Amino acid sequence: MLLLACLAGVTFAGWLYFRRRRTGLPDGTVLYSDAGRRHAVRPLVSQRYRLAGRPDYLVNTGHGVVPVELKSAPCPRSGPRHGDIAQVLAYCVLVEDVLTARVPYGIIQYADVQRTVPYGRAERESLIALLAEIRRSHHHTTLHRSHSHRARCRSCGYKSVCGEGL
Repeated sequence: MLLLACLAGVTFAGWLYFRRRRTGLPDGTVLYSDAGRRHAVRPLVSQRYRLAGRPDYLVNTGHGVVPVELKSAPCPRSGPRHGDIAQVLAYCVLVEDVLTARVPYGIIQYADVQRTVPYGRAERESLIALLAEIRRSHHHTTLHRSHSHRARCRSCGYKSVCGEGL
């Protein structure tokens, strides 16, 4: 009976280990999880930066809190998308501001590969500048298409009013 209990325990531990590896979570304690849920947890909200978001995971690694964002698509050959990097950096800023925790880096877990996004003063300032640029663009009456990808135009929710479709 004891052997059966030990075998069950080892099997369960192995299942947890491989499940954790598939999600791309670093070793540590999961503090927050919104993955696979319909927004069951509250978003992180920073009044200071006028920013809110729900990272898929926040993991306390012992070196700081690491936001992890899961993507169902494979990583582009050219590397992580700029928007994916900005999203993870936004989560880094949120964690730093809302939880007052050190953030050493963020992780983007694509379907095929994991990418680490460094985080420090330069990255924080870059994201804050991007947020300011986005807010300024809301005052423009005309915004132009920012890509040359037909597939993006085909699936765009604004294609009926855009006028710049490919």
